[in-house]
Amino acid sequence: MGSIFVIQGIMLYIYAFDHNPPHLHVKSGDGVFTITIKDRIIEGKAKVKTIKLVNDFIDEHEAEIMEIWDKAQRGERINKINR
Repeated sequence: MGSIFVIQGIMLYIYAFDHNPPHLHVKSGDGVFTITIKDRIIEGKAKVKTIKLVNDFIDEHEAEIMEIWDKAQRGERINKINR
């Protein structure tokens, strides 16, 4: 598992060799959930504010997140996203 970013204490992860569709694992003080990168389907629970922050981050970094997803699925080293 590789943490790719932290937003206001919210941890975003991508797991190596994870199942499709491409998604992020999100851990925060108010819940744990996954969110698909393209469709933004959420599994789990979190506050609306947390989901909005994650959606805004995906909007801003979608191409980079998908590159990281592809690397992780090939088992390559992934790096954190820098803002």
